[in-house]
Amino acid sequence: MTSKLNIMEYVKLKDFLPSIRDLRYKGGKYQKAAEQVFSVIGKSYTKEDPFKGLRLTKHGEKRIKNCRKYDLIGFCRLITVVKDGRCYFCYTGSKNDCEKWLENNRGLVPSADKNGNLVRIFQSHSLDDPSVRTGGKSDFSYGKLYEKLDNDEDFDFLIEGVPRSTVRNIEELESINEETDILKAIEDIQDEDRKLAIYDVLALLRKGDSKAAGNRVALLRGDIVYPEPNTEIKDSEDFHIVPTDSPRELEQVEHYIHTADYRDWMMFMHHEQERIATEEFAGPAKLSGVSGSGKTCIVVKRAITLAERYPDGEILVLTLNKPLAGLIRELVLNYCAFPDVRKRIEVMSFFELCQKFLGKFEPKNKKLYDDQTWKTKEHIDEVWREYYRCELNNKDAECMQQVHDSLISQSIDAECYIREEFDWIRSAVHSDQRRDLYLEIERSGRSHPLGKGFRSMLLTGLDKWEKKMESVGISDYLGAATALYNYRDKLSPEYRCVLIDECQDFGTTELEIAVALAEDGPDNLFFCGDAAQHVSWKHQSFKDAGISLHGSRSMKINQNYRNSRYVLEAAYSVLYNNLTEKMIEKEDFEILDPKLANFSGPGPLCLKADSLEDETAYAIAYAESELEGYPNRKACVAICGYSLHQIQEFGKRLNFPVLEGTLSIEDDQLFLSDLEQTKGFEFDLVIIVNASDGVIPNPATPSQEQFRDLSKLYVAMTRAKLQLILSHSGAPSPYLGSSKVKKHFLSDVWEQYFQEKISQRLGEPLDIDILHEKHLKEKLPSIDKMTIEEFLYAPQARGLSRQLIRKFRELPGKENRKEEDKFVISEVVRDSIKYPEDAHRHFGPAFKEFQEFVKHLGL
Repeated sequence: MTSKLNIMEYVKLKDFLPSIRDLRYKGGKYQKAAEQVFSVIGKSYTKEDPFKGLRLTKHGEKRIKNCRKYDLIGFCRLITVVKDGRCYFCYTGSKNDCEKWLENNRGLVPSADKNGNLVRIFQSHSLDDPSVRTGGKSDFSYGKLYEKLDNDEDFDFLIEGVPRSTVRNIEELESINEETDILKAIEDIQDEDRKLAIYDVLALLRKGDSKAAGNRVALLRGDIVYPEPNTEIKDSEDFHIVPTDSPRELEQVEHYIHTADYRDWMMFMHHEQERIATEEFAGPAKLSGVSGSGKTCIVVKRAITLAERYPDGEILVLTLNKPLAGLIRELVLNYCAFPDVRKRIEVMSFFELCQKFLGKFEPKNKKLYDDQTWKTKEHIDEVWREYYRCELNNKDAECMQQVHDSLISQSIDAECYIREEFDWIRSAVHSDQRRDLYLEIERSGRSHPLGKGFRSMLLTGLDKWEKKMESVGISDYLGAATALYNYRDKLSPEYRCVLIDECQDFGTTELEIAVALAEDGPDNLFFCGDAAQHVSWKHQSFKDAGISLHGSRSMKINQNYRNSRYVLEAAYSVLYNNLTEKMIEKEDFEILDPKLANFSGPGPLCLKADSLEDETAYAIAYAESELEGYPNRKACVAICGYSLHQIQEFGKRLNFPVLEGTLSIEDDQLFLSDLEQTKGFEFDLVIIVNASDGVIPNPATPSQEQFRDLSKLYVAMTRAKLQLILSHSGAPSPYLGSSKVKKHFLSDVWEQYFQEKISQRLGEPLDIDILHEKHLKEKLPSIDKMTIEEFLYAPQARGLSRQLIRKFRELPGKENRKEEDKFVISEVVRDSIKYPEDAHRHFGPAFKEFQEFVKHLGL
């Protein structure tokens, strides 16, 4: 039996609770062993001896000092470390699993920095005995080991007094060297403490654990110490102190063990994350954080904390896209053990919020506020195209024809740009104000100049678009937001606190609505975002929304926890090397420099195929092969250059789940998505398809506004936890072109990753025009079969001069033709050949350009 231990404090290692959950998941005898361990945890919250009734294993354990192993049911083990009145719960599992854990954690010593924050130290007891030397399997990463230290000054300190010949040997070591090579390189060092430390650092870097290597240097320097008895210690990313006399905490642990999934990081937060999540602020507060810094995790923990802090209040969590709102709902459900707390936390996308309140204010119009018509289920994208292209004898959008022609003459996708401009207008100038303010206002974030006359035409077009949506029973996102803003005076502060995730994409309109819904007082508003992930076209001003953020309530977090070092280095390189100052006009825009996470994985790939159809087939086949046999892994194939609606329809054809807000990520392993909807998620593998030149950035977007495409790509890349693949056909995206970016990717062709060519063909997403025809035709009409009106909406018309575009519109006799007798391009070409003098007279100075146009299109 165990001897009575004089333990004053219990601490859980980060690995501990997931190991109980994994053991319990196996069922049978393993589940019974897990219940034994849970009983031990329960007793640790009280004054009882938690190990009463357990036996120590017959053989001791020398790989970790002060280690105590206990026998459990079914040949399972419980591993603890007991030192100076503290018991550290480390790991539990089958005998084999425990052996693997011990081998991977040789030399573990729980320690603390000067502020009392607990840290993991790995320290060899002796270099003569392999079993007591720290280290582990190599991560087989590229580069010299010493260069992998996060701080150059650490290496300078480490080699102080070491002979230069020995330093040269050390500097040649790589991850492919064996531990014996490290020993040989340092054999001439006389200072035993320094020799031991240098070995530990190099062995840990070989393993890929740069954080532990840095901690080992700090131990040698004296910045990290072994905590003495009775000294105050604090929670950290790796350790969580067990509070005594806290049955509610025990209930939380039990809830985690029974429900937690692959998001293990939700249960363990770095002390800086924990501080922000639990801090009390005197008023509105804002957190800026790099991708992978746990912003969503902080929002979830903070929502639960506030629900507990204000037991009589309701808590609202808002975000823009529906998939992220669904993810946050799941996290609240999984992370919060207490039903009385959970029921007072409401998580919604902003569109869902608009639907909720407009249902109260306009019950008769409830069916209007959806992105599909309630009768025919026609998607908002299709209704917009129908409106903009003046189909079905509705000529409302003709009022914007001059704006359209001006934009396409400058190679801009006018149809897309004007729709984005409508969003900008409604996010900046609300419908209950005088919209003619737009005629003079500075269009922050929009680089292409629009004169007062063009702006007036757009206001007329916007008014008609809003009436069109109302007439067919549909609403776009800003339409619903604008409609709700009209009732702003009727909105009451129904929520004690409002938290907004991904706030960088909220417009001023949405921010004002959020302010109206939150009570005045401490903690009432909390904003969380990352300027580098800004993908919207809306006007945003915290000041105009009446939000004051004092310096102490504006915070930053730079540490990335989610992505492997290779993935983040590649993603940040793509972002940083393609940003220009001219791209950044947004208020409070700041790109944070991320600190790398402490794990590595496969190097990012950039793979080429012959076509987008091939890319898609290879990507899905590769993802399926990587997921096979690993039921807890997740993968996403994100496709550049297509809208969510197009991806949804593509997913239906393939019977593949799509990230669009109506399903749980727990429902499947492999998902399709556009770039934007991946925001907030985490996948073991992300494959970004169609990252090709001419697709991303969109060449039909003004160059100074292409940073949104860059942000979308960055967002999708940083969803990859371990493995990232970018795929292209033809030339790769210009974003991947510089030498500074290329060095982070291994470039190859897809065929090299398959033993035989993929025969299955899955197709590719359909053009919106085909979707608009309800799939009745399989391809768009050729240019020669297009009417003049159809052609002037086609991509081939972009870049024609204003003069030639005007002459096309003024073709004689065109307006007198009947609908069934369409005036098509081939007729224009035929007539110009048959009557060259008439054609020359009509086109005038644009005749030569017309001839070049005919020649270029092969007509």
